[in-house]
Amino acid sequence: MIPGDRVYCRRGGIYLLTELLDLAKKDGRWSECPSCSEIIITTKLKENLWVCSHCNHHFRINAKERIALLCDQEGFIGLDLTGQTVHQGGVPPEDSIRAGEATIDGQKCILAVMDFTFKGGSMGVYLGNAVVRVFHYAQEMKVPLVFFTASGGVRIQEGIWGLLQMIRTVHARTATEKIPMITVFTDPTTGGVSASFASLADILLAEPGARIGFAGPRVIEATTQVTLPPGFQEARTLLAHGFLDRIVSRHELRSTLSSFLRWF
Repeated sequence: MIPGDRVYCRRGGIYLLTELLDLAKKDGRWSECPSCSEIIITTKLKENLWVCSHCNHHFRINAKERIALLCDQEGFIGLDLTGQTVHQGGVPPEDSIRAGEATIDGQKCILAVMDFTFKGGSMGVYLGNAVVRVFHYAQEMKVPLVFFTASGGVRIQEGIWGLLQMIRTVHARTATEKIPMITVFTDPTTGGVSASFASLADILLAEPGARIGFAGPRVIEATTQVTLPPGFQEARTLLAHGFLDRIVSRHELRSTLSSFLRWF
């Protein structure tokens, strides 16, 4: 076999391996870390709470997965956030937020989790109504509220009605300000959510690497014609400037929340 054939075989092997990895990622057996590009077996990633063991990147997870990671066994009872027994046309409500009576390491609370996988967690009329109902539930039951936020901002398709939800949710929070509230910012929390009720909690926590801000970096750079510094809008930068109380790894969230809930 001539040297050229060996090179060809090696290249062919690389191409074949690449195709196999792409196929494995498509069917969910393998996952690629968006931060360090490490290829991880999905079952191992799930066992590690969707945190990259190579670079500690916290993958985005949906509301159902987060509730399962946080709550005690059979420790979550969902709440009705629609106010409707039967939904019009038999169509279920959107899943941009899930909330319920929860038990976290033996501590009772109302747990609300926003879901970025549903339309980017955008805040429209439905989400605004749901957030208001969550605050009212916490007040009625006289238990602390733990709120996980993940949103791209106000749903622009709803126009002024979307923006109005910022005012409604802020009013709902101020009306129930005696109820202890913990916000956990997850990646990303931006726009009208970060600028309204999410920032009005008694304790502000964040997952490592979470992006928290109002307008996105590209929009700011295009508007101001200024190059933003490294780490802009990242949780560690906000912690250094006093916006956050603590950054908590996903492995420590359950025990940390339980510890704070014991205070209330």
